[in-house]
Amino acid sequence: MTDSKPQIVMRSGPIPGASYYLDKPEVSIGRDLANDIPVPDSEISRRHARFIVKVDGVYIEDLGSTNGTFLNGVRLSAPKRLANGDLVTLAENTVMSFEWEQAAQVADKLPTYSAYAEQPEPVYTEPQPVYQPIPQPVPQRPLAPEPTPEFRKKKPWFLNFLLVLLIILIIIGLVLVFMPESWWCFLSFNRLPGCY
Repeated sequence: MTDSKPQIVMRSGPIPGASYYLDKPEVSIGRDLANDIPVPDSEISRRHARFIVKVDGVYIEDLGSTNGTFLNGVRLSAPKRLANGDLVTLAENTVMSFEWEQAAQVADKLPTYSAYAEQPEPVYTEPQPVYQPIPQPVPQRPLAPEPTPEFRKKKPWFLNFLLVLLIILIIIGLVLVFMPESWWCFLSFNRLPGCY
């Protein structure tokens, strides 16, 4: 007669023959020594999986491991309830069996609904595009160009050149008209009459 406590027994891997009772609400398994069940295998993640002991049975849940957790050969994507004799495989090499003869009796006596009840896998469907009519552009009247003031119109380049030349000539003329006599003498090297 087997013990009334649920347990797992290592069938293959680094510690074959070892058995562990699941006597806590959660029992973690992985490569790290901080786990409840440490398994020294490089293919197993540090925190690989956990066993969850609930009123309606014992569940196995993968904790996002790299190489996966398999229940009877099927990779886990959500927590699954274990039955007596189920095989749990971590990565590829470590195989263990779940042993608890009362698992079937507990499952029969209690309602099957729980937070971890087996549910069908969600099926991904491609989202359908929502039809929206393309808005038609509203015809608009063309805008009349703004009137440009006369002084802002672009002038031809030669008119600008002539304007600059005229300003320079006016400045030179003013300088010559109002220049003192001493400057005239200096510019003529004192040859003008009245220069010393």
